[in-house]
Amino acid sequence: MKNKLLSRWFGQSRKSSNLSKVVLRDGLSILIVDDSRTQLYAFERMLNAEGVKTFTAENGKQGILMARKVQPDLILMDIVMPGINGFQATRYLSRQADTGHIPIIIISGTDQGSDKAWGLKLGAKDYMQKPVEKGLLLGKISHWTAEVGVEKPQPPVSEPEKPDSTWVEAG
Repeated sequence: MKNKLLSRWFGQSRKSSNLSKVVLRDGLSILIVDDSRTQLYAFERMLNAEGVKTFTAENGKQGILMARKVQPDLILMDIVMPGINGFQATRYLSRQADTGHIPIIIISGTDQGSDKAWGLKLGAKDYMQKPVEKGLLLGKISHWTAEVGVEKPQPPVSEPEKPDSTWVEAG
């Protein structure tokens, strides 16, 4: 049953079978934010099989907290979630100094062009519609983490304190 679901969500299409296998860079970490445990499991299993370290969150608030904590190389973000939705989480994460560098790919179950336009306007780098095609998803992940290059910000280096150069005469 699980294999049928996985092949339905991530099955290879005829078009993608002619493409060469996408190779993801070593040490890649991805945060998956989706309120469906079935989707989380499917994405996690597919990405783990490619050697990707995955983290999961079941809503936008958890996604924001997890992104700030683990600083993943990329985020896969669902739109429709309880509480903070994917649009709100994307907007927040893309505008923060500590997470703004992380590419976000919105993965939506809806077929509305306005969702794609709105997601990109709010800071997402890419958009895909469910069910996703595995080769296409891996290609997008490779593009946003290898070709573009994700550099994690380094904490600012504090300069040593300078001695006070003000002279005071005792009188």
